[in-house]
Amino acid sequence: MVVGDFAVELDTVVIGSGPGGYVAAIRAAQMGQKVAIIEKEYIGGVCLNVGCIPSKALIAAGHRYQEAMNAETFGITAENVKLDFTKTQEWKDKKVVNTLTSGVSYLLKKNKVEVIMGTAFFNDANTLRVFTEDAAQTYTFKNAIVATGSRPIEIKGFKFGGRI
Repeated sequence: MVVGDFAVELDTVVIGSGPGGYVAAIRAAQMGQKVAIIEKEYIGGVCLNVGCIPSKALIAAGHRYQEAMNAETFGITAENVKLDFTKTQEWKDKKVVNTLTSGVSYLLKKNKVEVIMGTAFFNDANTLRVFTEDAAQTYTFKNAIVATGSRPIEIKGFKFGGRI
């Protein structure tokens, strides 16, 4: 990335590197486009880093623990079954999350997708400005894909954490 007063030209810019964003960026690059993906926080998005995937990993570990505790039904005796949650968290972080996010980073690099860690703001239909930790850069583009995921909203009358 060149930082300066001029705009960097791209064919496609993708905002968000979650499952929707990184797949779109890779496909656009495979079609011969000059592509950049802009990510504010985590390569792989919330889902791979702190959402769906890590949650499912912890649930799977919990199931294994529960199965070991109740294996006598199947004629299996497991004594002194213990859960070391620190090790479980290390497994989740290193073996699950890091493996997946490293794979996403590898695929982006392999497909020549420029990764920009920063926050994007649209100036108009074909220009945006990206603010990184220590700089700002303007980009022009032909195509933009906004893949920033979603956030839950409360529905009137149905508060989060409420009872039915």
